[in-house]
Amino acid sequence: MTAFCVFGISKSLCKKSAEKKQETFEMVDGEGLFLGKRVRRNISIQEWAARRDALAATMFAETERRTQISPKFDAPQFANDWINSARSEVRDCIVMARGEKFDKHGGSIIKGGAPVMTWVEYDPAKAAEFGPLK
Repeated sequence: MTAFCVFGISKSLCKKSAEKKQETFEMVDGEGLFLGKRVRRNISIQEWAARRDALAATMFAETERRTQISPKFDAPQFANDWINSARSEVRDCIVMARGEKFDKHGGSIIKGGAPVMTWVEYDPAKAAEFGPLK
């Protein structure tokens, strides 16, 4: 059963997102026949890569939204090992576990006769209350 994963912000996902957002052209003022109009100017691959890297660095530094950045694991210690191995490429990491989704009043959300499962923050102290599995 894969019930644990890591949520956080990674440089590689920021770079992928920056690749999609960075345009391959820029709008400039026209000359000659196009005087007074805005025209497209294609940018070089090196210029595009530099802009993409700058945008990715900005996204990595400023974004607050965590997303799933690791594969799913069978135990929380594997998620912690993954965090330790990727320390230079990620930030704001948190271990998440599969759990029930609750509404604002604390009641479990039921769909199709079963509780809705989602990723919730893993709390080792809460897990210890249940004792070892038998």
